[in-house]
Amino acid sequence: MILQLMGHHSLKDEDYARFARFYLANREEFDEQYMLHDALFHLIDTIQQTRLLLFDDDQGQLSAFIQYRYMEDICTAFIDSAVLVKKYRSSRVFFAGLRDVVLWICEENRNVKTIQFHAAAHNRYTNRLYSKFAVWTDVQVRNGRREHVYTAKLEPLLAYLKIQMTV
Repeated sequence: MILQLMGHHSLKDEDYARFARFYLANREEFDEQYMLHDALFHLIDTIQQTRLLLFDDDQGQLSAFIQYRYMEDICTAFIDSAVLVKKYRSSRVFFAGLRDVVLWICEENRNVKTIQFHAAAHNRYTNRLYSKFAVWTDVQVRNGRREHVYTAKLEPLLAYLKIQMTV
């Protein structure tokens, strides 16, 4: 499996349309109760404010995305949402994907010192996975659902991902 990265600078209207269709088709990956109108509202609310990375498989099919933004202090990157189709999921792919995204963010914004993301509070697997390399720092309620916010300081995250870079 090869996933080709398309960064937000090179995206065209067709890519945003592919992303929107993929996001809506895979919305239940976030939560079985995630309703279509909630997903549409999320897209409308975030598409102009976030950056988008799209990953195509070797057949040119959209297979993953990451939607992120920089907080007001520009030192924190917040990953709003991410999905990888089930057939490609594994610990190795997750690790490699997280590594690629962190590298992308670090190259794009040298001021980043922390990376934040969230997980549905009821999703034990995701919360256990994220706690391996980040600290649970907050709870948010979005669309009536509790989410845990995780924060990873950049230097320990780079060490976890075996990335050598001067920050």
